[in-house]
Amino acid sequence: MRHGLPKCDWWPDPPAAAPLPGLKLAPMKMDQIDEILEIEIASFPVPWRREAFEYDLTKNDLGHYWTLFLDGKTIGYAGFWLIDTIAHLTTIAIRLEYRGRGIGRWLLLETMKRGADMGARRFTLEVRESNVKAINLYKETGYSVVGRREKYYQEINEDALIMWTGAPPYEG
Repeated sequence: MRHGLPKCDWWPDPPAAAPLPGLKLAPMKMDQIDEILEIEIASFPVPWRREAFEYDLTKNDLGHYWTLFLDGKTIGYAGFWLIDTIAHLTTIAIRLEYRGRGIGRWLLLETMKRGADMGARRFTLEVRESNVKAINLYKETGYSVVGRREKYYQEINEDALIMWTGAPPYEG
């Protein structure tokens, strides 16, 4: 658990060792967007557009994004917006062929650790209500379902579950 961070929510620390040797997490760069979009399109029924990544990397001071590499190959990414002491997890994905190995959990916890190091004391996110694997991962890493946004994913007519770390009260 996160020790030594006053007023910080408690979520698990990432394991001392990455689940696979050769994993490296580095700040996302513009020239990685093509590879990121390949993963995004394969992962989500309503993928982010290139412009969303470009905006967050170049103009959004709240945005913080990382690319996950395995032996130099882009295999995942994650990011959040840091607003005061609240980090809103905006996106996270792993290439399909690398799922089921603990890499997504590791990436999520590493991202949360980096957020905590930047001052985040709570995390929040929205997740499709049908994305049971993601919901279970978030619950395992300290998130609780606290609400619902009806038809949040308008293109596919699906509600989002709102999840937060920590105890009430929740914002937004």
